[in-house]
Amino acid sequence: YILGPRKKAPVQACPKARVAIPSPVVAPIPAPLAVPVATPVIRQPLPTVSAPVAVPIPMVKLPEPAQEIPAPEVVPFNAPSRTLSGLENIPFANKSEEVEAEIYFRDLQSSNRGTHLQALRKVKDLSCPTATAILRQQLSAEQDAQQILEILNALAGIVDPALTSKHVFSEYVHHQDAAVRLASLRAISKYHDEDSYNILTASIKDKDAEVRRQVLNCLCWTFAERSVPFAVNALHDADPGVRKAASQISGALKATHAISGLISLLSDPAQDVQAAAAAALKKVTGEDFGFKPAASKKVKDDAVESWRFWWRENQTRINRSKA
Repeated sequence: YILGPRKKAPVQACPKARVAIPSPVVAPIPAPLAVPVATPVIRQPLPTVSAPVAVPIPMVKLPEPAQEIPAPEVVPFNAPSRTLSGLENIPFANKSEEVEAEIYFRDLQSSNRGTHLQALRKVKDLSCPTATAILRQQLSAEQDAQQILEILNALAGIVDPALTSKHVFSEYVHHQDAAVRLASLRAISKYHDEDSYNILTASIKDKDAEVRRQVLNCLCWTFAERSVPFAVNALHDADPGVRKAASQISGALKATHAISGLISLLSDPAQDVQAAAAAALKKVTGEDFGFKPAASKKVKDDAVESWRFWWRENQTRINRSKA
């Protein structure tokens, strides 16, 4: 229902309070709610479903269970027994030395210089017969001059005349490399016998000046007085280093045979040769005429003339004393 406009209620007078009280307000009645009408449901037929199609599933072959792998057989370690060629006839102090020798012998054949030198040092720690035999075996098969030199030096450091004969070194006194010749001659000089003396004196005229100088020193150290004739001859050598060494040897051995040659060397072109000759003359004769290699030419000439005058006056006496 639709209500008309609201009418004001009449105000009633209250006799006591004399306050106007409004008439009660009448709330409007809400309109009835509209009820929705349900839409009729039309049932549709369900779709037809075809029967499921069987899809073949591939057969997967499962792996067979792993078989148990047997543990490898443990073979006890046995040290190799002279398997390297060249060690068959070498004596060993014990089994441990044999194993070490095979390791060092293999390293000696290495192309690496550091490995080769390390093996040479280690070989020296073995017993003397074993070390000597290994080095000789390696030396016989070596072709490189530098390695031959190193093996010769190592062999000379442990050489025992009872174990190593001179022919091991004498095979290299005519080697084309001067350093190899020198190393072999130094080793030979340690034998102090007549054969060594003959080998050294035969090499006193070697084509290399350093070999000649070193051979002179070896002769002096080993055979002393027997080296004097070779030192006197070497005073006229073409190399100043050889002349200087010959002067020093003559002075050390007080070789009166060398006085004339030493006086001649006071005029040598090399000042160090002059100094060696002047020092040797003082040792041999006990005289000093004030020769100084660094002095002026006039002072040196005067000193040389004094030596020559002294030698003319004393040569006969000195030769008689030598006789």
